[in-house]
Amino acid sequence: MRYFCLSMILTMPMLAADDRAQEEAAAAEKLFVAELPNWKLTADGTLIDNPKEPVLRWTNPFAGRVYGNTYVWLQNGRPIAAGCLFRNVQPWNTFNGELAALTGKKLVAARNDKVLWKPENEWKWTNVPGAPSPSATAAPRLAQMKAIAGEFTVEVLDTRNELKGENQTPRLLPKPLYRYNAEQTKTLDGGLYAFVLGTDPEMMLLIECDTVGAKPAWRFGVARMNRDAVRLKHNGEIVWEVPPTKVHSPGDPYLFFDVGLPKGEPKP
Repeated sequence: MRYFCLSMILTMPMLAADDRAQEEAAAAEKLFVAELPNWKLTADGTLIDNPKEPVLRWTNPFAGRVYGNTYVWLQNGRPIAAGCLFRNVQPWNTFNGELAALTGKKLVAARNDKVLWKPENEWKWTNVPGAPSPSATAAPRLAQMKAIAGEFTVEVLDTRNELKGENQTPRLLPKPLYRYNAEQTKTLDGGLYAFVLGTDPEMMLLIECDTVGAKPAWRFGVARMNRDAVRLKHNGEIVWEVPPTKVHSPGDPYLFFDVGLPKGEPKP
């Protein structure tokens, strides 16, 4: 009995923390559900439907008690933008969001009909060095994409806890956040992969191919999901990097913004 009581005492704080996390995650989800309809995204003047569900629900213990959802906007079965809404309960008590372009199309994002994001066309495709020719069928192509994604590594100089920065190496989620819809994309196949801390995306890697091109080949494009300095390597060689960004303009391919907590939101 003595050992049972000791075990109960030791596990009570853990149970309390789990209950708190579940409550905070549920409260954050309500904020996200209420906020998403305020946004409208267009691509080349065409209104894009808002995602019905997030592709990922995440947390990030490195940044504190934070809960987020990642959304992907699609056009003809292909991702054209990714975004996150996230609630940092502690240490910041904030409600923020971010948007990242995944295309060279003219994107415009408005919140409550006010344009906040109109990124310039900075999207760039790069052929994957040494990649095999895309397979003729869908299932082997998914295996090829997974193998190709595994050849990349990400480095972040994270300043969320240390002003001088901490070197972080986000891990690759094994499954794509989104696989192209073949019925809509026709000859295009691809997948959107995320590199994460905790389960929080720090970089998006888009891999695709045109299966009927003159010379079918795998290519990749990159989008940051972090304001700090980020670097992408392929088999140890740097293939993409961006400096830290703290000031954001509507023309940037990556936008970080403050949503603001509703009035009356209880403090943690």
